[in-house]
Formats: sequence, C-alpha cells, structure tokens
Amino acid sequence: MTTKDVAQFMLSEVKKNGVLSQVGLVDIIKKKFGDEFVFETTHGTLTIDRLVIREFNKIKGPDILWNKDGCFWG
Repeated sequence: MTTKDVAQFMLSEVKKNGVLSQVGLVDIIKKKFGDEFVFETTHGTLTIDRLVIREFNKIKGPDILWNKDGCFWG
C-alpha cells in the first residue's frame, strides 16, 4: 500500500458520500492500510499522516474543500 492508495480511498469516499469527516477516518485508515499512514501527535491523538494529506490534496481537485470548523472535506 502507498500514500496514493490511501488518498484514492479518501477521494472515493468523499465522492460517494459528499463529505469526508476526519472523525473516525484515522481509525479506518489505520485498520485498512496500516500504522504507517497515521501518526500520534504530541497531544497523544492519532491523525492522518501528512504525506497522505499532501497526496489527497494533489488529486482531490478544486471542488473538494477542507472545512476547518467542521473537520471534514466536502
């Protein structure tokens, strides 16, 4: 598995559902793709690896935007 695989999964989910919430996504990525695609912050919470986010941002196009307040892409 690669960061491109994870980013493609994220893109297909947002296209299928209209939104992609970050809540719970980290756990799904960890379970489906492995620990190497998530990391633990200094606060002790798991988050999506920055390389995955960069790859997702490359392929998502201009119509899918990050909503910082709601913690979702849509």
